[in-house]
Amino acid sequence: MIEILFLLLPLAFYSGWRAASKDNKKQCEASNKLTDDYVKGVNYLLSEKPDKALEVFINHPDVDEYTAETYLLLGNMFRNRGEVDRALCLHQNLMARSSLNKHQKALVMFALGEDYLSAGMLDRAERVFQELLEEKPKNIDVCLPLRRIYEQTNEWEKAIEATNCLKSRKISVVSKQLIAHYYCEMADQEMLQGNLHQVEKYIKKAEKTFKSSTRVKVLQADLLARQKYYKKSFRLYLNVLKQDSRLLSSLFDRVTKVAIQTGQNKVFSHALFELYAHDDSVLAYLLTLISHDGANHMPTQFLIEDLSQKKLNIYSINKAIETLQKTPDITSEGEKLSLIKQALDNYLKGKAGFQCQHCGYKMQDYLWHCPACYQWDVVSHT
Repeated sequence: MIEILFLLLPLAFYSGWRAASKDNKKQCEASNKLTDDYVKGVNYLLSEKPDKALEVFINHPDVDEYTAETYLLLGNMFRNRGEVDRALCLHQNLMARSSLNKHQKALVMFALGEDYLSAGMLDRAERVFQELLEEKPKNIDVCLPLRRIYEQTNEWEKAIEATNCLKSRKISVVSKQLIAHYYCEMADQEMLQGNLHQVEKYIKKAEKTFKSSTRVKVLQADLLARQKYYKKSFRLYLNVLKQDSRLLSSLFDRVTKVAIQTGQNKVFSHALFELYAHDDSVLAYLLTLISHDGANHMPTQFLIEDLSQKKLNIYSINKAIETLQKTPDITSEGEKLSLIKQALDNYLKGKAGFQCQHCGYKMQDYLWHCPACYQWDVVSHT
């Protein structure tokens, strides 16, 4: 509640200043009423009675440029704390005040739009932001939440328009990447419906917007595979994986399929070996691919060395255990157990054994008192 005090301090200073600077008795009475309401409202907030505090603030008849700004910030604070209903109540009350000037009304409207957006009332939020945009085109502050709305509703053309409203300034690389993603989303939708001509159109637009997009290359490979140009598709998939091996988890089944279609399983295996030299997470997929050709042809010696020496992720260790089970002749059962234990020991090195359930802070040993959030008895095993 400390932030509430800092938030409302300007209102207290202002009411005191106004009372001191005015000789008129009526003005002094109004200032005293403002101070009394302020104190009462703060007391309710500090007593964890926000509804009563809201009632005091919104029922105060005298709202001017100073009090309006404070109430606006108070509403934003409610929203940031997840109390959207209270934020809406305060901002809607402010919006109804005839004493606000044009600039203040725009600020309150924007806050209302953010309230609606936080509450999931996307239609209302869109109407508010669109009205603000009509009054002031190219308003960056309004374009950004509009873009978030259109992303949630999958209205990609509108999301592009919202991003393009920033073009009054030099459009950033991030904006170009976003627009390319939106075109790719539309291409994905058309791909699902089998409209390959439309897919090709959106891919070209995405590539023109952001030429180095990895996602565009993935879509090009997908399109080639749908058109049964398997060799071209396979080569493009491999180029994508060399560029970003993180995509292997989503592309593995697709690349395996075109590799089988073109009889290039060994080429794919070789490519995965090269990726594995730089990214240990590739091991699980490499072993899966190798197992398709049968355990008798499996080059397992590298696996024995890597299990004992490398820090592999848990998925790779699990796949390695499965591989060892399928190849009984490569080493004894006792040696297999030793390898698995060594792999797990390597994996656990440096891993935090405990975590605070209150703030998420991780630690090596159990502590009664979390050193990050200072809570007691909140630490458990990770």
